Amino acid sequence: MRCWRKTRCCSATSSPELGPAAAARRRSIVCSLAATLAVGWVSACPPAAAAAGYLDELIARARAERLAVRREWLDLGHYRPRLLGSGQTSLIDSPGFFNAPDGKVDPEAELEATLSAFFAGPARDDAQLHPQCAFPARYRWLKAALQFDPDRLPEQPCPRFDEWLAGIDAQQVTLIFPAAYMNNPSSMFGHTLLRLDRSGQDERTRILSYAVNYGAVTGNDNGLLFAIYGLTGGYPGTYSIKPYYQLVRQYTDFENRDIWEYQLNFTPAEVQRLLEHLWELREQSADYYFFDENCSYQLLFLLDVARPGLRLTDHFRVYAIPLDTVRAVVREDGLLVRAVFRPSSRTRIEHGLRALTAGERQLVQRLADGALAPDAPELERLAPARRAAVLELATDFETYRMRTGARTRAQAAGLALKLMAARSRIAAASTPEVPEPAVRPDQGHGSARLALGLGARDGRWFQTLSLRPAYHALSDPAAGYVPGAEIDFLDLELRYYDGDRGPILDSLTVVGIRSIAPRNELFRPVSWELGGGFQRFRRDRHDEQGALVGTLWGGAGPAIGLAGGGLASLMATTNLFAGPDCSETCFAAFGPAFTVILPITERWTAQFECRLQALLGDEITDRFDAGLGQTVELTSNLALKLDLGVEKDRGGPQTEWSTSLHWYF
Repeated sequence: MRCWRKTRCCSATSSPELGPAAAARRRSIVCSLAATLAVGWVSACPPAAAAAGYLDELIARARAERLAVRREWLDLGHYRPRLLGSGQTSLIDSPGFFNAPDGKVDPEAELEATLSAFFAGPARDDAQLHPQCAFPARYRWLKAALQFDPDRLPEQPCPRFDEWLAGIDAQQVTLIFPAAYMNNPSSMFGHTLLRLDRSGQDERTRILSYAVNYGAVTGNDNGLLFAIYGLTGGYPGTYSIKPYYQLVRQYTDFENRDIWEYQLNFTPAEVQRLLEHLWELREQSADYYFFDENCSYQLLFLLDVARPGLRLTDHFRVYAIPLDTVRAVVREDGLLVRAVFRPSSRTRIEHGLRALTAGERQLVQRLADGALAPDAPELERLAPARRAAVLELATDFETYRMRTGARTRAQAAGLALKLMAARSRIAAASTPEVPEPAVRPDQGHGSARLALGLGARDGRWFQTLSLRPAYHALSDPAAGYVPGAEIDFLDLELRYYDGDRGPILDSLTVVGIRSIAPRNELFRPVSWELGGGFQRFRRDRHDEQGALVGTLWGGAGPAIGLAGGGLASLMATTNLFAGPDCSETCFAAFGPAFTVILPITERWTAQFECRLQALLGDEITDRFDAGLGQTVELTSNLALKLDLGVEKDRGGPQTEWSTSLHWYF
């Protein structure tokens, strides 16, 4: 703990121009400085009175110029306006980040205490960092703003910081966006990190760069405990800097996730500011919240500090989705230099499979399973180029399984070496490169959606208004999003039937997740769905409105790919319903669900869904619904949707059609 925190002043003369509160802070600062000098913590420093006098001058100038409310200072302290009441609160929760006891909630007190700390003399041993060295970004900014006199406030050497800075040797910053990964709850919305590239590196050597990551320290928690802590700030979030290849290895699901690299045009001076602030954060933590104070939001502070005036964090007052933070960066004029697509190992393998015939894909499978030798006659009969493609793909798949832990190195190494040796004896072209998608993730539709619609249920007209803050449904335009992945969060639909007194809540999806992943000769994923919310349950055919009931649902099963990028899945599903009149609205339902998604053109997609279930309550009845939906993309953030369907809960079937205009933002 810094010595000034331990110091008390019993008496001092109040300064009328400072006011009582400011004078109290001044007394604390002066006394702490005097105590520091008295106990011999420093050497070769100006007399206490002279130092205190210059400190008073700096504080007075800082107040006159209102430095404590400047955006640059607020960003350095990670201050944000309080949700309730006035004033600012820092998002950093570590006490060591602040020089003032109330620095977390008082930017001015923190600025003045920081100025006081800068007057300390050289530390007595290498293990102790001088405040100028502990807070280099603050020191550089305050020095420039107040024009420090080096004779009255000597600048201290910072060998540890200088050595750290030279080791990173960064000249360029690249924003890294690994796409969403549905089988990891913390990665469903994607992830972001910053890569610090050195001068002269090329695309092959950038893996050796350092990267900056912000993440929650979760230990071994997973499942429900992970969700609860992640939503309520139960985990500390920390900044870390490691070699890029180590972070890639740490996130083993990167093997399944395509990566987009957004090179930014920061100058060397801006990169220096970013690194200075990162040094200040190296041992600090902030409570991690999955929806707002998350990995992507906290990294934006580094960019805001690097280039004052960006104000990227201002875009995310309520929640921050990683993809939306990428959009905020890319939309800044001149900030993006270029974007590079890095397909995952799985994407490369699946692309290679699609280039083979059905018989060749079977050969790849047998080679990878060890059921076929690399010099088997079935392979020798192939043309050299085709044999090379088969061997290369089998090698890539064996390597993939080893990296993802599906096979141990001892199990995979021998077969992989044999396959590579056989491939090396063939002078033929390699598997073609994976083409870059036509639409980048940041170019897809906005995460939030507002929709207005008109329709009829069994001949009775209604109007609809729906709002969803996040993120993507299978019926939305698919460009830029992971195919077959759906995440609906707080999807609310209000419906007004002609002749009624007012609108009703027709449905609320609190959270709905669906992953339709096609199977092939090498990959056998299980498609699944899970969700909960509220919906209308119709007890008879003439009950258009029905009863609002709570529901939970889930399902799992296989899926296949169709021509033209289509998908088809068949799942065994379960639904649970519970309403106020339990004798009429409490049920369990079980049965199959069939889904087909078919892109007709680049902007026109059709979706067919059918669900048939046995409804178990006071009696056993059947329940089904079937619907055909079509979505036409008008612009990147505007779509027209038409739905036709028939539904039966407990009474007779009811038909419904609707058309709606969807605006994404």
